[in-house]
Amino acid sequence: MCGWRSVYCTAMAEADVTINECVSIDDFKQCVELERAIYKDNDIGVMPIRLYMISKSCNAPTFGAFDKTGRMVGFVHTMIALLDGQVVYHSYSAAVLEELRHRGIGYRLKLAQRVYALEAGVPLIVWSFDPLISRNAHTNINKLGAIVRRYSVNHYGENISTVFETDLPTDRIFAEWWIESPHTLSALAGNRPQVDNPSATVAIPDDINAVRARSLEDHRHWRLRAREDLQRELGGGSIIRGFARDPEKGEGRYLFGPDEEQFHFSAYSSDL
Repeated sequence: MCGWRSVYCTAMAEADVTINECVSIDDFKQCVELERAIYKDNDIGVMPIRLYMISKSCNAPTFGAFDKTGRMVGFVHTMIALLDGQVVYHSYSAAVLEELRHRGIGYRLKLAQRVYALEAGVPLIVWSFDPLISRNAHTNINKLGAIVRRYSVNHYGENISTVFETDLPTDRIFAEWWIESPHTLSALAGNRPQVDNPSATVAIPDDINAVRARSLEDHRHWRLRAREDLQRELGGGSIIRGFARDPEKGEGRYLFGPDEEQFHFSAYSSDL
């Protein structure tokens, strides 16, 4: 059973889907249609088929989750990026049909992306996410084993797309998934990252959607408060290594700890 208003509930049965790499124009057409269905965005905000194909030709994969009829119900798209002069993967977009969310599809798509990166010799996958969405923080940090060291203020601008919340800055933090690190391997084995004596903690609401439904100003308050707190701690050299819930307060907390060599390119082959 799921506990107190748990936005992390995963008691639903795993969806019966197959994860495959998208390789054909028909596959990429399904990605585009899924973007439209999920994001309900104008076409200007939908990635065209040719960009999916360009990524594929650059050895940056797109994976789809397909049901028994062959219908795509989720996907994750990868792009090539450079970070500190090293080739990395940027997990640009990931989406699952609303009626099938919280059934392990997104997690399985990320695992497929990781296997591809391992075979390609790419040690790091990065992506951005809203620091106020506690469910994403839990998945990215506790289940996948990502760490965070970078904050971006108003990353996409305001009111530029219906994908993002309106009338608020689109602040983002960047997950760094060091896919061969001991930290990640432990998380993927089912061990929630432990941060003994965290150097700092930063609170966010357990359910920002409920906050926004109640008050836009409350949402804005949380945005600005979390921005100040996260920038201060990240700017001091600590990184986010864990995430915990405080059900009594209706909050989640980012847990800060020391940086380590396992979260740097020097720990892995430089022949990329």
